[in-house]
Amino acid sequence: MQRYHEAPQDLDRTIGLNRHYQDDWYFYERALTYLALNQPDKARADLALAMKLAKEHYEKDARNWRNSFNLALYYLAAQYNQPAEHLYRHTISQGASLERIRIAVQDLNDFLAVFPNHVQATSMQQLLQSSLT
Repeated sequence: MQRYHEAPQDLDRTIGLNRHYQDDWYFYERALTYLALNQPDKARADLALAMKLAKEHYEKDARNWRNSFNLALYYLAAQYNQPAEHLYRHTISQGASLERIRIAVQDLNDFLAVFPNHVQATSMQQLLQSSLT
C-alpha cells in the first residue's frame, strides 16, 4: 500500500505487544520501512537484530527452511550478498520443500516491489524459480 510513514508506528506496537517473543520478521519488516523512508541507521539496527535472532534459530535448527530463507533475505536487505547467495543455494541443496521455496520467491517478490532495482534480489529470485522446475 506504500503508506511507509504509518508503518513504523504500527510495527512498533506489534513488536511491543510481542516483546516476550521476539520475531525476527517484524524487525525485518520495520527495517524495510526505514529503508523506504531513507532512514538507513534505523534500518541497519533492525536488520542486525533480525539477523541475530534468525542466526540463533539457525544454529539450533539449520533444517528450519523458513528461517533459513528468511535469514538469507535479511542478508540481502543488509547488502551481505555473498552470504545470502550461499544460504539460498545451501537451503535448496539440503532439500527445502517446493512450498517453502515458493514462499521464499514470494518474499523476494515483496522485497522487489519496494526495491525493484536490487540486482542481487532479482538474481536470487531467478535462482529459486529455476529450482521449482
